[in-house]
Amino acid sequence: MGRVLLIALALVACSSAPDAAPGTEAATTPTDPHGELACAACHQGERAELGRAAVPRAACAASGCHEDGGPVEVELATARFRHRNHARNGDIEASCAGCHTHASGEEPLVASVDACAVCHLSEVAGAEAQDCRLCHTEPSHVQLTSQGVPVPHSSLPWIETGCVRCHYDVAEPPVEVSTARCAACHEDLQALTRAGIGEDLHPAHLGNTCTACHEAGTHRVRAMSSAVDLVCADCHRREHGIDVGTEHEVSATCGACHRDSHAAQQSLLLGILPGDPREAAPSTKFLAGLTCRSCHIEVMRGGIEPIRGQARSCQGCHRDEYAVVLDWWIRGLDQRLDIAGRYVDRARRDVTRPDSARALVERASAYIGLVREAGGQHNLELSDQVFRQSLDLALQAYRAAGQTAPVPPHLGTEPHAGLCSYCHYRLDEPWNYDRMSEALHQDILEQTRNR
Repeated sequence: MGRVLLIALALVACSSAPDAAPGTEAATTPTDPHGELACAACHQGERAELGRAAVPRAACAASGCHEDGGPVEVELATARFRHRNHARNGDIEASCAGCHTHASGEEPLVASVDACAVCHLSEVAGAEAQDCRLCHTEPSHVQLTSQGVPVPHSSLPWIETGCVRCHYDVAEPPVEVSTARCAACHEDLQALTRAGIGEDLHPAHLGNTCTACHEAGTHRVRAMSSAVDLVCADCHRREHGIDVGTEHEVSATCGACHRDSHAAQQSLLLGILPGDPREAAPSTKFLAGLTCRSCHIEVMRGGIEPIRGQARSCQGCHRDEYAVVLDWWIRGLDQRLDIAGRYVDRARRDVTRPDSARALVERASAYIGLVREAGGQHNLELSDQVFRQSLDLALQAYRAAGQTAPVPPHLGTEPHAGLCSYCHYRLDEPWNYDRMSEALHQDILEQTRNR
């Protein structure tokens, strides 16, 4: 982990009974297995008379205590790891007291996660998903986006591209220690500084909790992708007669009433269908790193109207010819939404029982409703799948009801990135290749061959 410029340690022990002789008080919490022990049974060393003694490993492994070193493996917070002889071969030897601590003599001994990131700095600072998943193996402790959309982390295919695709700003814990924290134990800070410059002071402080010197709880997500954590002020400049974001914390304030605003767009972009347990199918644009702000760019509207998606934003990443593709997408989506929606609506009228058949129709209707509300351009590929799957669900419903199903409508060619159907998505217009330059199509063919 590298050398720490200056570390001094203070673990205030057994301070709850100041009238007793130092080092002889016993913790009184009945639920703490260590509650019957005298403080001096664990806290030993030259500063015992001040109630600040360290807890050496030998004290924990004493006869009748944790002679075997404790359990082989443990599970703490979201991580399961080898516990016995933890980090004995690392750059810095970890003592039992480094992680197991108590705030005062009255508090029970607990295993703290505050110091984990200090030692595991290289993993915490990593940008690869496998780094995060060393601890966050199944991050089910985070279940919803800011708009309340469920995020099943265990089935996210973009985990392989890196957790930082969503959690793009993760704080790294600082390893430097302020000399101000040394004053809890050491009186002559100048002498301590002179003696400690350039020295690794960990060996001199074994048996003390890491967070007595190092700042606790610094490993956290500081910012999320704007596609996952929506901030009202990113798109709205003025709402309800208030200048958004200038007088108060707007996200917290607006969220009380507008919790579900744009939840459908989030769900479709992330590829999460309502009531569907299958693996999420996020938009290829999202996987490529685009966020809401990539397409929703500001246009001069007097600073009052919300920022909306603009076809011209496509030109920021693509050739100028792509500015017309968004219109083609929207036209093709509207056509298919109308065709599939009418077929599903007919099934809702025709299929009234049994309940299993009705459930199929309702599921198809929910899929169609999601695309209608969210705008299929947020995930073209999944939206097209939704149309086709909705027709199939309606067919299954007719069969389950023992009824003859109407002939399902034709939805045209599926859009596939790199193929003509990806851009030319409209149903009622011929593919006029003269609308685009030959160089454009050559570029697309070359990109497709290189995949």
